[in-house]
Amino acid sequence: MQTQPQRPPDAEKFSRSAQMVDCLRRDVLYTEKRVRDRLFVALELALAESPTPLILSRLTRDAANYARRQAQRDAFEFSNWEIAARAVSNAMLAARTFLAQNGTALEPGLRAQATVVASLKEGYRDLTETFLLGFLIGRLGDIGTRDHVALAHALFRQFDARVPLADLEDRVVLLLASLHDRISLREDGIYSLLDDRSPAAAL
Repeated sequence: MQTQPQRPPDAEKFSRSAQMVDCLRRDVLYTEKRVRDRLFVALELALAESPTPLILSRLTRDAANYARRQAQRDAFEFSNWEIAARAVSNAMLAARTFLAQNGTALEPGLRAQATVVASLKEGYRDLTETFLLGFLIGRLGDIGTRDHVALAHALFRQFDARVPLADLEDRVVLLLASLHDRISLREDGIYSLLDDRSPAAAL
């Protein structure tokens, strides 16, 4: 009787992180970490340098153009800036990090794209990446303590050997700690959202 060969642990981790990436992609939320960071900078620049107030849809397009031009100057190879900018914008909107002229956060919905963005909420990068982590916990429903490495790969992998994987795992743990009042850890080691309405609503 033949036995099925066991998959190496690394293959299982990459398969799990690929599942997480696919989950984010389906809702147009996924960007690789290096691209996400470039778009964060581009959004700040687009807001700061625009002579007139920008609605969210225009801000997203301008950020994609800023990021594309800077990537060309840096010889950073990436082509889908429009889709990536939309994914970052979607995550930031869901995390309530875009602020309107009256200082309130833009709410997801039909009017969001036509609303003027006056500024970005303090700590918006952490808030956005915390949202992505909470979204995965809520949507997949089976993420647990065993998945920290897979989460690090899915959300923060930078394809740079100089960035230790341990640092990325620490980033996961720190963001999980910031969700202490919105998630619980079950006895079986699985995280679950305390608010079950939807992954986005809970954040």
